[in-house]
Amino acid sequence: MKRNRCLVLIAGMALWLISLCSHALVLRSDQGLKEPVSLLGQEEIFIDTSGNTSIEDIISARGGVEFIAGDTRLGRLRAGEIYWIRFSLQQEPGTLSQWAIQIFPNWVDDVEVYRRDASGRISVERLGDQQPFVDRVIRSSMMAFPVVVGSSPETYYVRVKTHGLAPLCLHVWQRAGLERAEASRMAFLSAFAGAIGVMVLMNLIFWVWLRNGIYPVYALFLVSMFVAVASMLGCASSLAFPDAPQVADRFVDTSSCALMAIAAVFAWRFFDYDSYSPRAAWFMKAAAVAFAAMAILSACGFDAAIHVAAYLQITVGFFNLGFVVWLMIRHRAFQYLLAAIVFTCVNLSWTFYLLVLLGLVTMKHPFILESWIPMLQLANLAMLNFAVASRSRQAELALRAERKRAFDSMKVAKTALEDRVRQREFVAVVSHEFRTPLAVVDAVAHALELSPSGRDEAVKRAVGKIRKATRRLAVLIENILQDDALEVGPSRPAARSFDLRDVIESVRGVGLPEENVRLSVETVPERAMCVGDPARIEMAIRNLIQNALKYSPPDSAVSVRCESGAGFFSVTVCNRGEPIPDAERSSLFERYFRGATSSQVPGSGLGLHISRTIARQHGGDVALLSSDAEGTVFRLTVPLEPQRQGGKGSIGQAGLLG
Repeated sequence: MKRNRCLVLIAGMALWLISLCSHALVLRSDQGLKEPVSLLGQEEIFIDTSGNTSIEDIISARGGVEFIAGDTRLGRLRAGEIYWIRFSLQQEPGTLSQWAIQIFPNWVDDVEVYRRDASGRISVERLGDQQPFVDRVIRSSMMAFPVVVGSSPETYYVRVKTHGLAPLCLHVWQRAGLERAEASRMAFLSAFAGAIGVMVLMNLIFWVWLRNGIYPVYALFLVSMFVAVASMLGCASSLAFPDAPQVADRFVDTSSCALMAIAAVFAWRFFDYDSYSPRAAWFMKAAAVAFAAMAILSACGFDAAIHVAAYLQITVGFFNLGFVVWLMIRHRAFQYLLAAIVFTCVNLSWTFYLLVLLGLVTMKHPFILESWIPMLQLANLAMLNFAVASRSRQAELALRAERKRAFDSMKVAKTALEDRVRQREFVAVVSHEFRTPLAVVDAVAHALELSPSGRDEAVKRAVGKIRKATRRLAVLIENILQDDALEVGPSRPAARSFDLRDVIESVRGVGLPEENVRLSVETVPERAMCVGDPARIEMAIRNLIQNALKYSPPDSAVSVRCESGAGFFSVTVCNRGEPIPDAERSSLFERYFRGATSSQVPGSGLGLHISRTIARQHGGDVALLSSDAEGTVFRLTVPLEPQRQGGKGSIGQAGLLG
């Protein structure tokens, strides 16, 4: 009986050893040097949903532990779930190579590797983002641990737990091959950093040169992409935070979310979403804010943030792709064609990467993404940089064209200014040359009017015509000079406080004696103090009165009524002339405007324009109140000087001028 039991035990042990040998991966000396050996199809998995299974339970198969042939890359490690992976290794007889197993991806949180030696003792090695980098046996940016491989099968148990996106893959390197791969990896990252640095510097130069906000955004996008790629390749633990595993772990998620936020801002700015679709621009801004919020949450240790950000990035990626296609088809914005193609490649590569990490897309060897994605991003960034440089050239050409237009406009303005200066000089010379003869003619006519010969009716009529003509020419010259002064710019003469009643008294004799007889002036009894230029105010009122005299029958009266109240002084001028047509009223105060009914009346078309300009310089206005069969009424208003306490005037309104 005992003999039978021993035979059964021996047979069972033999079958167990045979099964181990049949499932062990046999490694050759020429493997694991240039590329790793995948454990795909060699591992068995057990999902510990309780989280309480120990290595003793695993080895003795207690508590419902049952390994099944599985494919770890098909599973997404969810929070609270623990994967146990079992595999066996052996090498060909005579092979003396040292081996290591690399874990992909590099940001797996917690890894425990168990091995039972010949004496039955269980050894354990801990690594992962939750363990300090300085405590690792193999200090590489690639997460790896050494294994002892002999000519007989060695069984390993790997306990894995993580929060991030991880289609878990295990592959075997020779230690020498792993070191060469690490050296190549660091060389690539150095070249990547150098290329990014050159691109950033170039974009900052473009920014200083062209003052376009897209260049600092693109420079920030380049920096964030390098940081995210480097951290995902394991540099967050190996270079940045070797003594702070929690910080290194969170930095991977934070840098990825920050990259997504900056990429959304870059796409929004580069493709000018605001001009083509405000709603699409709003979506991109909201996505950027959401990514930034996910980055903050990841930095604070909220593990689920990276999952939300990944799904949102996939949505934004396809949205960007649709928007770019719509931009090309709907708006024919082919200036973005090259940039659209390159940006689409960048977008699709990241989207594909996220789909693989989320387990939504299956790859036979997903660990090749570790080298493929950075290489692809570098190529895409080079092309995208070319697209940005092409846009810079377009911006430079546009800037040159704008400068040429500005230079041409400056030349035109200079020519116009020179013409204007010559015109002013001509007007000044002509006015001076006219004023003296006109004064002489008026004085001689006035003397002739007072002489005995002036009693003759024929002489009296001739003298009246002469004096009327000289007065008209004098007013015309004065208006031209005043309009020229106002057109050059609002002058600021020394303002002073004066009584408007004095100005009204000075315009009583605005016309010839026979015209002044028709004029009825009503002033105010109390003082009406104003701050400004009394000469200009007088000219504004005089122009209104002269217009009223010119455009009314010779025997009709012209009334001037002054009123003071509510902080303003008003001068209302009324005549009995023909009504102004409705079509002409909106143009009355334009420079050189003369109505159709005024062609028989001499004038320059400057009087009303000058009166309104002067009134507005003083904080007032000139307006047409009415024009009908009863006559035409204009009103000029200017503000009165505010009174100080005690009734004394103030000159604090000098700023009303000009």
